[in-house]
Amino acid sequence: MEIVVTDERDERFIEFCDSFGCFIDDPQVVLLLVSFGKTVGCTSFKVYDGDSCEITTLFLNSYDEREKIAYKLIRQLEKIAADYEFKSVVVTFESRDDILIEIFEKLDYSLVENADEILYRKEFKSLI
Repeated sequence: MEIVVTDERDERFIEFCDSFGCFIDDPQVVLLLVSFGKTVGCTSFKVYDGDSCEITTLFLNSYDEREKIAYKLIRQLEKIAADYEFKSVVVTFESRDDILIEIFEKLDYSLVENADEILYRKEFKSLI
């Protein structure tokens, strides 16, 4: 499997998101996980605030390796976000029953108390 770093204009990203009924046109950093020429997963992020980026998509085409693919994509996304000097990553959910919450909790994302939305955050540890 290969991770391809691209943006929201990539036709593979557009087609993959469209297969999930989603259209993204905000500026994004996009990661595609490609296996044998076929996109099997994608994730993307955009600027959330001055110190944070927000994961805006995480689509997986495989039920068999769902966690493995999700971990691989999220970890790589976190590395890129740190390279861009973001201090944290956030992700929001529409429901507390979202099956992806468990994956983010296993990756050390913490629930942030917020009345308006279900928000999880992961702070990057400083080496200084």
